Amino acid sequence: MNEDKIPETIQDIKERAALMKSRGFSIGEEQVMSQAIKDGLQAIVNDLMDGEYFTVQLINPKTFMILGVNGRTEGKIIARGESFNSDFKESSDRLWNYFWDQAEKIVGR
Repeated sequence: MNEDKIPETIQDIKERAALMKSRGFSIGEEQVMSQAIKDGLQAIVNDLMDGEYFTVQLINPKTFMILGVNGRTEGKIIARGESFNSDFKESSDRLWNYFWDQAEKIVGR
């Protein structure tokens, strides 16, 4: 597993959690999944903006806010199910596609 790559699937999450545990970290798959989802959305926004101009902030398990350079809220993304983690478990591909669609609407590209 490439340690620099954001886990994109359930299998990637399991491998990353096992790797972290083998290195002495007390972390579960849910925590790894939450961080991977946040990092993945941030990477999508950065890609759309050609740089790190906007910040992704998790407000609660169902809501991400996208903040502009000045800290102003540019938009929000709401989970389709009860949380982003549950959406990821249902279909990681569908979640990533949803993030791309929503981020494009927010950043206007």
